[in-house]
Amino acid sequence: MKREKVLTVVLAVCMTAGLLTGCGAKEKTAAENKQEPAAQEAEGGTRQQANLNAEGFPIVNEEITLKVFGQQGPVQGKWDEMSMWQKYQEMTNIKLDFTDVLPAEGYDEKKSLMWASNEYPDIFVRAFINNAEIVKYGNMGILAPLEELIPQYAPNLQKLIDEDPAILSRITAPDGHIYALPAIFTLTAARDDKFWMNTSWLEQVGKEIPVTVDELEEVLRAFKGVDFNGNGEADEFPMGVSDAQALVRRFAGVWGYQYQFGRFLEVRDGRVTTYLTEDNFRDMLMWLNKIYEEGLIDPEIFTQEYAKYAAKMAGQQMGLFFNQADDTFDSANFAGVAPFRGKAEKQYVESAPAARDNGVFAICADCENKEAAMRWIDYFYGWEGSCLMRYGVEGENMYFDEDGMPHYNDGILDSPEGSGTEIGKFTIWPGGGAPQMVNDNNCEAIASEATLAAQKALDPCVPEKIYAEPLLEQEVSDRLSVLWTDLENYEKEATAKFIRGELNFDSDWNTYVDTMNKIGLEEWVSIYQTAIDTLNK
Repeated sequence: MKREKVLTVVLAVCMTAGLLTGCGAKEKTAAENKQEPAAQEAEGGTRQQANLNAEGFPIVNEEITLKVFGQQGPVQGKWDEMSMWQKYQEMTNIKLDFTDVLPAEGYDEKKSLMWASNEYPDIFVRAFINNAEIVKYGNMGILAPLEELIPQYAPNLQKLIDEDPAILSRITAPDGHIYALPAIFTLTAARDDKFWMNTSWLEQVGKEIPVTVDELEEVLRAFKGVDFNGNGEADEFPMGVSDAQALVRRFAGVWGYQYQFGRFLEVRDGRVTTYLTEDNFRDMLMWLNKIYEEGLIDPEIFTQEYAKYAAKMAGQQMGLFFNQADDTFDSANFAGVAPFRGKAEKQYVESAPAARDNGVFAICADCENKEAAMRWIDYFYGWEGSCLMRYGVEGENMYFDEDGMPHYNDGILDSPEGSGTEIGKFTIWPGGGAPQMVNDNNCEAIASEATLAAQKALDPCVPEKIYAEPLLEQEVSDRLSVLWTDLENYEKEATAKFIRGELNFDSDWNTYVDTMNKIGLEEWVSIYQTAIDTLNK
């Protein structure tokens, strides 16, 4: 397996306003947020320190409550009913208030309301705080700096940072502070979406696993219109994907493009470029339009919620689809395949750095129990805590074998609902975005034999270097946010219309290119170029 060199840049992107309850209500300036009255701070700090245990459990002697803001994933149950949280509250003596844990649908809007409300939680868990928000609300004094807490109260996280210094550069803001923490994945198979092909369908139509784009077309046509499940309904789709942008990203890689910084960008010989207006990208969209108009792509990709896509995976309703692991479906009838060869000399897959999902945990600056909160989260960056996060409660959800390796109880990985949905009943990691450490020994659900084989098919297509979304200075971050919001909104709309045939490639392509350039495509690229230049100095 080719080992990626994860490059990250200490720089970020912007965003706006927010909702909810927790740390504070009165609007403050950045200076006021960062400079609480010394006497009050000293008194409160002494009281909290006296209640805190430096190591072991419980974390605090007298029970405290931390108000949580976060997102309940589409395949997750209610957080207050999860055995993982119930067990951890008993262990720590820290009660969790999940009032502000919100459904995935409409979450971004409610998060914006939270920022605007000036009423904040104590901690953010699986909150998807983006880079722009990290820098903006860190600078405003809403998010607490964590870099001085980590060495003393987060030994597990500190160990991971010592072993991989790239983690530190990934999470350090331009002002030198750390305002939010990531999920950390040392397992490559947990960083990209696999290409899953339905081998049962292939057998029924007399086809082999396709290797090229042309062969894929033939297979998808053979799948069309066949009632594979025998229910008399047209509920099978030759190819499906979670959403239209995911479709574009997957096949951009097939057409030879990388997906760096979590954007439609490449870095070649130190130069950052975008391919959103290139003729080769246009050719890729033309191909997608062709197979879409033939009825070979699930038409619901433009409108469906992820939960519906997950149900289609579990129901084996797609001939080809994309997912990180086989945790939401039974992989017995599926094989992981390599990106299909076409005109490009080399194919690529979108892959995340080891310190991925930055912004999955943060502490509010007004939280009265910062040290306890840091000890609380650090548990999940160590072995025991990662097993609780990944597997749930021993006896109830999982067990350890004679070698000390964790395993799910019977009936979980082979649940008819899909293992992701089953695991989501008792822990928060299914769907991604959880604060956790994932390695080769605690990844049973996402590193099954089938998933590892699927990853092996992708390994030659993983970029040698992976660039994370940079943390930028506030002013640059604000500008980048405006640019990308406008560019992304237009790109999403236009590419969807090209795929559906609502825009004409002959008469409308130049207008699309001109509009992207007018919005600021060149300036957008130049910001990332500056980040790379800074890194290389």
